[in-house]
Parts: sequence; C-alpha cells; structure tokens
Amino acid sequence: MAKILNYGSLNIDYVYEVPHFVTPGETLQSKGRSIFAGGKGLNQSVALARAGGDVYHAGAVGKADGQFLINVLTENKINSDFLKQRDEASGHTIIQVDDNGQNCIILYGGSNQTITTEDIDETLSHFEKGDYLVLQNETNNIECMINKAYEKGLKVCFNVSPYSDELLKLPLGKCSYLIVNEIEGSSMVSKPADTDPYELIDELTKKYPNSSFVLTLGSRGSILKQVGCDPISCKSFKVQAVDTTAAGDTFLGYLITNLATGMNPALAIKCATAASALAVQTKGATPSIPKANAVLDFIKKSKVDVLVDKL
Repeated sequence: MAKILNYGSLNIDYVYEVPHFVTPGETLQSKGRSIFAGGKGLNQSVALARAGGDVYHAGAVGKADGQFLINVLTENKINSDFLKQRDEASGHTIIQVDDNGQNCIILYGGSNQTITTEDIDETLSHFEKGDYLVLQNETNNIECMINKAYEKGLKVCFNVSPYSDELLKLPLGKCSYLIVNEIEGSSMVSKPADTDPYELIDELTKKYPNSSFVLTLGSRGSILKQVGCDPISCKSFKVQAVDTTAAGDTFLGYLITNLATGMNPALAIKCATAASALAVQTKGATPSIPKANAVLDFIKKSKVDVLVDKL
C-alpha cells in the first residue's frame, strides 16, 4: 500500500453555536461553546486514516498547547514522527455554526506557519515514488513541498483552500490532483463563479493538462476528472445537516485513500460522498468523521443511485 504523507495544518477549534452569523458592530450571545481538535490538515488525516490509509502527519504544533492535537493523531493511528513542536502557539480557529448547520471560520496560523526547508527535506527522505503527499493552503512553504515531492515522484494532492490568487504563482502543474470548489476553480481560470461545472472542468484541464481535478459543488455533489478519462459525476446524498465544518475534509480524505488503495474511481467518489453525508450529521470536526464500516453500511442502506451522467 502506498504511504500517505499529509503535510498539513493542526488547529484547536473553538466552536460557537449562534442563531445567525454575527454582523459588523453586533455583539451576539452564543448558545453554546465546544473545543475540538481541527485544522484542514488534521481533519483530512483523520479521514484518510479512518478510510483505511497508511497515514503520516507532518507539520508543527505549539509546545505549550499541542499535546492535545498529538493525542488525536495517536488515537486515530496516524504516525506523528515527523511532527515538530515549536515555541509558537498552535494554530486555532473561531467557528460560528448557525441554526442551519452552516459555518464561518476565522483562522490563526500559529505554528502551522513555521515549517522550514530542512523540515521538509528530512521528512520527504522517508518517502518514495508512488507515495502520496496531501497539502492544504494553511501552512507555509507550499512551493517547496510541491517541488521536492514532485522531484521524488510522489503524487501531490493539493486542496487549494483557503484560496488566494497568490496560489496561481505555485507550480500547480506538478500536482497529480487539485481539489477545488466552484469559487476556487472559477478564480483559477478567471471565469464567473456561476460557470457551468463541466465547462469549468474543461478550462481547468486545459490550463493544467497533467493534473486530475476534483470539483466539489456543495449540496449538488462533485465531479472527478482524471487525466485522460471522462468526468465522473456524483450527486450528494440527501441528509439533514447539523454541522458542515469537516464535510469537505472528510470527502477529500476518503477519496484520496480510496484512490491510493486502488479502488475503482467511481466507487471511490461514491464512498467519499457517503462519508461526507455522515459527517454533516454530527457536531464538531474530527468527532464527525465516520469510520469505513459506517460508510459502507450507509451505502448499503441507501436506495439512491448517486452516480449520474451529469449533475
């Protein structure tokens, strides 16, 4: 089995339950507060592992507050040998979750922004051609990670979130998989956000012909376009959302593990979609990520054929 290295963020999430998102000048009383381990990187590592992947997490946490995050990795059988501890505080987020289960997030990078070239070289020396590298835009030195992993023959999977136009300066053509939502994808090719998703996929693959794309479309579903293959479209399972915080990370983790273990791409995206549907029905980030047996049970019980010709 290919090893999966996630060079990713780890955050302490402070989640506030609110009737609506706070507006400028407003002081809003929250209905509850919870503290969870999170960060797109950590969430994705947990999803990768619960899907059955051989997962290694690299990055950095604070010496004073990071043990909580390390414990979560250990509990989920994720190797943390390449995780550094810094004097800088761990990253954290402030998350508002409204009555409809939607969220908005403020992010502080903290120790996630302290990764050095030496850290990257030392970590990558333990991986080889055919292994996977998973990245998100919540750490520093992304360009170095992409270049060095590409040189070693790793399959780079880059989730371009949080998005900024600065990302276009990165060597994105060296990524095996680029995972984008509609807004991110349209920004990458200077198209309106309401561009037809299949037209958007065409534009993205023209710009980055050596990269496969995963285009996520929120409640409508997602499209997987691998190099040299027709798009695979998967609509979402209809469920009652409680908290969407880790929905995208769960989807990505399951999809990459499934592909890394050789699963049929259509089944891989279906399983990832099912995992995401389960995740949104539970509060919190990592606590909401389901295990593989729960995902398979959900698919067996579902009467809906989510694989479609077109969304």
